[in-house]
Amino acid sequence: MGFRRIIKNFKIDGFDGFFYRLLKKLNFKIKYLNIIEKNKYNLDQRILKITNNQIISGLYKGTYLVGKNHWGAHDFSSKMLGLYEEQVQKKILDIKERHNLEYLVNFGASDGFHVLGLIKNKIFKKGFAFEINPAERIILKKNIEKNNLCEKIEIFEKANFEEIFNILDSKKLEKSLFLIDIEGGEFDLFRSEYIKKLERSFFIIENHDFLLRDIKKKRDLDNLLKNYFDIELIKNSGRNPFAFDFIKDLSDDERWLIMSEGRPCEMNWIVLRPKKDIT
Repeated sequence: MGFRRIIKNFKIDGFDGFFYRLLKKLNFKIKYLNIIEKNKYNLDQRILKITNNQIISGLYKGTYLVGKNHWGAHDFSSKMLGLYEEQVQKKILDIKERHNLEYLVNFGASDGFHVLGLIKNKIFKKGFAFEINPAERIILKKNIEKNNLCEKIEIFEKANFEEIFNILDSKKLEKSLFLIDIEGGEFDLFRSEYIKKLERSFFIIENHDFLLRDIKKKRDLDNLLKNYFDIELIKNSGRNPFAFDFIKDLSDDERWLIMSEGRPCEMNWIVLRPKKDIT
């Protein structure tokens, strides 16, 4: 760890951040890098225990999660309460119902939160989950098995359209929603030669343009997509941490902390609807 990096982390997280990072560097099994992450981790463990690892409300109610991830994100409290990316959940349901969609393609499925909840609750008929990280795929597979969805969700590795083109014909692509969260990889995913096959599909893409150093990539993607899709941006939305009686003993700070999804800045999602849509 370079000196400048140490100073930067110290300014952000203080001494506790420096201490936890040092322990991790010394190969201690540290699950958090600062006191806020530690508090979130402890809250996650409490909520997972109370909910018995099942989502207790919302669109994905009844879905089981093993409560682990490879990324080290501490967001299981909001997931188990059914509030994680709630605005995305609502948009998915709206698009599905308006256009009678049947297939969900999830690029960057992680632990399967979305694809599991949507298939478990019979919102979509079939799911295709792409996850590049092998450790995360193991967790995804466990979650699929725990929810008895092995016949309804297929697992793949790196996000790519070629594999989907081998599975879904043009009619099925018209009935498909692509949910994409690949940490900036979306700017390399779309190519002009793919668009003709995808122009009748629907997309919700988590926008990571703040990670881009090459602004031209964003401009090129915008110019490509606007010729074929109507584009909408949705932002994060409010949550109500006082809607659950079983956490009434938590302090205000703890209640608001379990709502946090750990995002580095205000983010948005790009929604694409076919210009040629006739429904």
